Amino acid sequence: MRWRALLVAGFSRATALSLPDVSRAEALRTLALPLGGVAAFRGGAALAVVGQPRAPALPRPVGCRVVRVPARDGSGSCRVKIFYPAAGPAPEDAPYCLDGRATSDGMAGLVGFRQLGLAFLLAHLADAPSGCGLDAAPVATKLPLLVYSHGFGGNADMASYFLSEVAAAGSVVAAVEHTDGTASNTVLEDGTALPFAPGRLSRREQLDRRAGELVDVAKALRGADGLPPLGETFLGGHSYGGPSALLAASRFACAGLVLHDPALGMGYSSEVAARTVSFTSDEYDAAGVRCGATFHCRGAFHGNFVDAPLWAPPWVMRPLSSVIPAAGPVDPSLAHAALAAAAATFMRGDDVAPDGFFERRA
Repeated sequence: MRWRALLVAGFSRATALSLPDVSRAEALRTLALPLGGVAAFRGGAALAVVGQPRAPALPRPVGCRVVRVPARDGSGSCRVKIFYPAAGPAPEDAPYCLDGRATSDGMAGLVGFRQLGLAFLLAHLADAPSGCGLDAAPVATKLPLLVYSHGFGGNADMASYFLSEVAAAGSVVAAVEHTDGTASNTVLEDGTALPFAPGRLSRREQLDRRAGELVDVAKALRGADGLPPLGETFLGGHSYGGPSALLAASRFACAGLVLHDPALGMGYSSEVAARTVSFTSDEYDAAGVRCGATFHCRGAFHGNFVDAPLWAPPWVMRPLSSVIPAAGPVDPSLAHAALAAAAATFMRGDDVAPDGFFERRA
């Protein structure tokens, strides 16, 4: 790990200077330089995440429950994290990460932090609250169902704040955690942990598994206990979840698709099988990504469609975005609220209107 390398470098330098003409005090001072740097960095990082992540102030109570949905072909099952409008607050808050530190370390590995010995930068997410009531009593109102597919290296947790906003705007959102090896971390039916393993299946097999899981979940939640009555079913996804939802829509008669930065170049890109709305970041808009009614979200980066901008203060996340597209200049809370309202508008059967944030592209 990087910080261990610094310590080794410090010891090596101290040893090299431990000659008769160098005092013990001077050698210790030399060793103290890397040790002090590591301690200062870790201390600064710890202070930076005090009060983080920043859970949204939801306009209504939202419940959260986790279920396991078996595959119809008998190949196993996947976990599904469901967000829904609740009749009132619950005694217990649902966890942000289903698997605690294993989840946060998996996400840290995805962005390269774990490889550098910096997994502690996301460790605070392991015990973070989701802002949703665990198994809260649902409202009795019939609501649309949005079955949502995470991106390459995502999971059912990393968009919890965003998807709880979508639920609060008037829908039931089922975040599927895929078992094709592209989740940063998941747990299989037999309790075996499956960390990020993108080579586990071929790209075609991944998409087939992902689409199958979306369809299985869409069918299995009909009549499920502990949820509001379900209306029409929509499919959605972020990044790699886009082609996954598009393929699923070719197999399942959904009412429409809600896509965020659909990574069309990663797989299925045939004719859209249902009414579709897509929202793109600055990067994807510049690349010319269009799918259905497409809206460019001004100032949004790829990470603005998950919770990444809320994991740490803007002064941490925005400089980080020079390396990975974690957080654009747009206010992340306002972006999530606008995207949630737009999804609700679309699922009501109305058209999304352009405004200062949404720029119509197609």
